Amino acid sequence: MMLVRLNTRHELPQIAIRQTQGRLDESGIIQPQIQGINRQARSNKTVTQSSLTLNSYPSRRAYGHRTMTDLTAEQGQRGISDVQSATSEHTNAGWAKAVNAARRGNDITQNARAEMFSNYQARTVFNISAIPDPQMQGQPGTVVGEPDLGNISVDIETAPSARIRYTPGSVETYLQNEGFIRHWVSYDNYDIYA
Repeated sequence: MMLVRLNTRHELPQIAIRQTQGRLDESGIIQPQIQGINRQARSNKTVTQSSLTLNSYPSRRAYGHRTMTDLTAEQGQRGISDVQSATSEHTNAGWAKAVNAARRGNDITQNARAEMFSNYQARTVFNISAIPDPQMQGQPGTVVGEPDLGNISVDIETAPSARIRYTPGSVETYLQNEGFIRHWVSYDNYDIYA
């Protein structure tokens, strides 16, 4: 006896989703522009060194330490005055001898001896004078220069609004496959290939 077999074949319906992402176009965004001046402050100050000027020449000169210029000037003046004085003295002595040599009681030898020994009886003369102090002049150190206060200013330029374009996304659902159910009859065996 042949058995009747009921065959069933089915396919489930399929739902599909079509989706589009939303897009934000940022190419229209205007970035802020920063412009400015940044000049740092500087002190521009410096200190001058203090100085001391010392002139000890007047006191050294009083002790006999002279410069070559002063020494030659003094010796030159002394030489001129010595020559003038010796010339005058020899001239006067010559005239005195010429006028008085022939007179009685005038012994030339005795006069020459007296004149020669008169130099030995001369006394040493000391001159005392105050020695001047060295001259000192000082300059204190000073601060010179004008400070630079610098300048820092920032200017930010911004657009009043951003130019942004937005494309909204979308979601669409649709039936991709409707699905089905089929039935048929076979004998003795199930129809597995149908």
